[in-house]
Amino acid sequence: MLRRSQWDMLMLVTLVVGLGLIVLTRVRPDQPVALAEPGAASVATVPAPREGHPAPDFTLLDLTGQPVQLADLRGQVVLINIWATWCPPCRAEMPMIQASYEQYRDQGFTVLAVNSREDAATVAGYMEASGLTFPALLDLDGTVSNAYQARVMPSSFFVDRAGVIRAVYRGPLARSVIAGTVEQLLAEAP
Repeated sequence: MLRRSQWDMLMLVTLVVGLGLIVLTRVRPDQPVALAEPGAASVATVPAPREGHPAPDFTLLDLTGQPVQLADLRGQVVLINIWATWCPPCRAEMPMIQASYEQYRDQGFTVLAVNSREDAATVAGYMEASGLTFPALLDLDGTVSNAYQARVMPSSFFVDRAGVIRAVYRGPLARSVIAGTVEQLLAEAP
């Protein structure tokens, strides 16, 4: 069993590697995108979601089967986090997302955890076991993941109250990055 100091070192190494991945995989929307699947030509012709542009709207089912539409959340600051339960960096950042959600949700912040291509039972089991209370949405066929060009997991998009993407991150988020971005967006006039 690992001692506390070993866990601390492991977490530090994970954060450094994660931050390195964020820097290396930062969205460059003007570069062409390789097609992920045959027949996905339309994805390559659509620019990557990027800062300063409207967030592509979508409607997905939550774990209770209720539809959630991004456009209905106008007026709130939204973190769209595209993830999967099998993704270690996704799992590592979930406690930080949960802490931020708890801290800022009463101020107009919400999280849409868009799970890519996993079934409801798998996602629900993970959310419950991890004590996660923010909304998890099911992107069963990968439509939203493709629209947001989530080639790296996790991929995170901060959307302001007007529905405009204000920050894009590829790779795990640090708590300070989440808090700083959310605080900045909440402080802006609606």
